[in-house]
Amino acid sequence: MVTFLNTSWGTLLLPTHVQWPVGMFGTELDLGSVAFVSQLSTDLNTEYANSDNVQARAFQTINVLTLLSGVAAIDIQGGVQTSSMFSFNGVSYNQSTGGVLPAIEEYSGSSNPTGPDVGLAFSGGRVPVDTSFDGGHTRDAGLQGIAKSYTVTQQGVTANVSCQPIDRSQNTFTVYNQTPTQGPSITFLTWDAVANCSGNLNSLPYFTAGNASGQTDNASVGLLPIVVCPNPNSTAFNPYKFDVFVSGSAYKYSFLQTTVCEVVPYLTTVNVTYNGGVVSVDRIDTSSGLTSSPNLPLSQYIATVIAYQAGTNQGMTTNTIGDFLTTYGTSNVSVVYSELEDYWRGITEFASTQLRSGYSASGVPSNMTRSTNGTMYITTYGWRSKSFTYILLLVVITVIWGATILTAGYSLIQETIHPSDPSFDFSDPIHLIIAASGGRLESQLHNGDGNEAGNSEDITVRFEDVRDKVGSRISKRMVPVV
Repeated sequence: MVTFLNTSWGTLLLPTHVQWPVGMFGTELDLGSVAFVSQLSTDLNTEYANSDNVQARAFQTINVLTLLSGVAAIDIQGGVQTSSMFSFNGVSYNQSTGGVLPAIEEYSGSSNPTGPDVGLAFSGGRVPVDTSFDGGHTRDAGLQGIAKSYTVTQQGVTANVSCQPIDRSQNTFTVYNQTPTQGPSITFLTWDAVANCSGNLNSLPYFTAGNASGQTDNASVGLLPIVVCPNPNSTAFNPYKFDVFVSGSAYKYSFLQTTVCEVVPYLTTVNVTYNGGVVSVDRIDTSSGLTSSPNLPLSQYIATVIAYQAGTNQGMTTNTIGDFLTTYGTSNVSVVYSELEDYWRGITEFASTQLRSGYSASGVPSNMTRSTNGTMYITTYGWRSKSFTYILLLVVITVIWGATILTAGYSLIQETIHPSDPSFDFSDPIHLIIAASGGRLESQLHNGDGNEAGNSEDITVRFEDVRDKVGSRISKRMVPVV
């Protein structure tokens, strides 16, 4: 009894947060598995054979999200440390997705059915989660506590990105101005951006607008051509790394000289924290390699996404990423390089999350899975058994508890020795207990003239004996004196 009372009072008077860890395990899609690599390669080849832009079906829908994924991943903007949130499919990520898919049901995002849009065509919808808890615990088993958080070890995808001025001894980047198309009030200018990376060519057309005479306002119009090299669809494409050429040689983005960003995507192991509705990804492994096969379509897919985004960033008068760089980094070229590196890294990770979502939406075959493990932490209130206040609480509560028991016992003994006194003694704990449990004064308390407080003070009460059928006293009850 003493231990129970001390624990109860200690919890109330000396609360402290405690965490109850519950182990968890599950499976997820393995982007490096042989079965998945084969399936993705087949799907990509089918898309190319149909002359369809491989990522267009999904990324025409989520094009803006691709841009935001790159911007949110920029850790330092204009030399200032930033913290951004990025959301995709109802899931909030801290800065970047890390190439992961949520492994916790309440963090899995959208509950809308995906329909036929899975695989490469996925742009949103419910993605099932395969996670179980040790001891048969589930998230609906009533284990709520004050709060819950999770830490899960999963497979992620990221990239090492390095941006530097072009080395013209190995690479070239040329922008050609084609014959303009004259309109009644504006002129449409066509540009061809051609990248040559170690003898491999790739090009991308761009369009800008000028006035009726073909002139362009250099202060308000900007062209920032971006080309991925080698072409992701060519046989020369290197699955381990590729280059992104960027040049602000025309108009308002001329501050950015021709730059080459080398992108090296790789699979990695990450610790994912699920807390407060936000998914945060921390890398714990430098690289686990892409795959044992040199023909990995994952890099090819990432490169096509970057190439698609490069083209859609450019409008008729401005370039979205060009305007961002103009705002935050024109005075320091190293800052611009750092922002570009984070930007391409963010898109790489988002493209991997989108791909993982698409191939997990309808369930993952067992030959494409890998195991996950982690811990659910249930936060609740407890007490400190080693606190100095423990002794004080033990003494005080023991004294109060002992005094209460002795007083009640003394009153019971006196009741059996001395004749029954019908008056109500408010200092007698037995009387108080009977008064609290017996009731029977409701009518007297409510039959006043509206001044209930005054009426209650004027009521006189006494005890009367309650006898059984043969006349023996079996208990007492409290009644008002009329």
